Amino acid sequence: MKATVLVENYTSRSDLTPEYGLSVHLSVGGASILMDTGQKDALFANATVLGVDLTKLDHIVLSHGHFDHAGGLGRLLVNARKTHVWAHESFEDAHMRVRKGNATFIGCHLNRKSVTFHPVRETTEVAQDVFALEVPVEERKPEFVDTPRHLVVPLEEGGYGTDPFRDDISLVVKGEHGLSVILGCAHAGVVNILETASRAFGTRTFHAVLGGMHLGDSSAAFVDRVTSALAERFRVDVWRPCHCTGIHSSWELASKVGNVEWAGVGTILEL
Repeated sequence: MKATVLVENYTSRSDLTPEYGLSVHLSVGGASILMDTGQKDALFANATVLGVDLTKLDHIVLSHGHFDHAGGLGRLLVNARKTHVWAHESFEDAHMRVRKGNATFIGCHLNRKSVTFHPVRETTEVAQDVFALEVPVEERKPEFVDTPRHLVVPLEEGGYGTDPFRDDISLVVKGEHGLSVILGCAHAGVVNILETASRAFGTRTFHAVLGGMHLGDSSAAFVDRVTSALAERFRVDVWRPCHCTGIHSSWELASKVGNVEWAGVGTILEL
């Protein structure tokens, strides 16, 4: 059982292509599972170099509807055989970004009739030993959520409001070394996600936490609050932050817990 990072902001290898976004391939119990598809083309070039056959995917899981996590979906579905697609029912919310007073769409359009679509609610089994995990908006402790003001959705009454990211989901994998959590961007708050996983699976001990923690734009006080809670509440053997976590935030985490390494493109983690 292993996880391979196919798309991420950085890489230390000259034969791999960095791209702002995220995609992680999971090989679990004979199933080929892709979480997110990156932003554009890096997924396909890197998969070839790393020996991942994208035409033989059993499942595609979409952590949320942002372009840097689902931008490669259209091309992927053209080249892959018909596969199962898993996402939250709110995946196609009108995710927007405001710059200089102008709001632009940064979400993803999915033709659900073209795939076998499975909505994710609460804890949903994707494949044997692999579960998609929702943290409902009303159950998210706000002190662990820090959505940037420029990420918005249109309001029914007009104008824009802060994006609640109702569609944010993560993966929990039962591997040979125990439970591991794979994050997309952790818009629900990484502490809230691990708390929900702890309740669902009856443990506060995890082998690995891999993915984006969305701390890169947060204040030092918020980063300290989150990383302190992670260190105090959970036992994690392997931390592999990446993408939207922010380099400085990963250093802050490393000052409080052990075994923290940035998970650039090409990172392979045994589960």
